[in-house]
Amino acid sequence: MTTTEIGKELRKLRIDKDERLLDMAKRLEKSSAFVSAVETGKKSPPSGFEELVIQTYRLVGDAAEVLRSAADRSRKAFTLEANTTLQRDTAGLMARRMDTLTDDELHEILAVLGRKEGSE
Repeated sequence: MTTTEIGKELRKLRIDKDERLLDMAKRLEKSSAFVSAVETGKKSPPSGFEELVIQTYRLVGDAAEVLRSAADRSRKAFTLEANTTLQRDTAGLMARRMDTLTDDELHEILAVLGRKEGSE
C-alpha cells in the first residue's frame, strides 16, 4: 500500500492524538473511505482539505506548514483563480512552461513566492 505525503502526516497526527482513521474522519466530517483514499493516493486531497485538517486540529506554525507542503506534494493538479489580466497571463504561462523549466528556474520562482508568503 502506497502512502502519500499527506497520508504520512495524517497518520502521524492520528498517532499523536491517539485516534483511529474512523475518529479522524468523524472529526473532519468525511467518510473513513475518503480519508483512506487521500492517504493512499487513490484520491488527490481536494482544495481546502489541508486547511480543514489544520483548523479542526488547531495546527499552527511549522505543523500547519508541514501539512500544507505535504498536501501540495500529494497533488498532481492545482486550480488557480486569476482575477486580473496579469494574474491570468502569469498563471497561463506558468502552466504552459511548467514541464520545460529547469530545477534552478523552479527554485528561483519558489524563492520569490516564499519571500512574499513570509511578508504577509
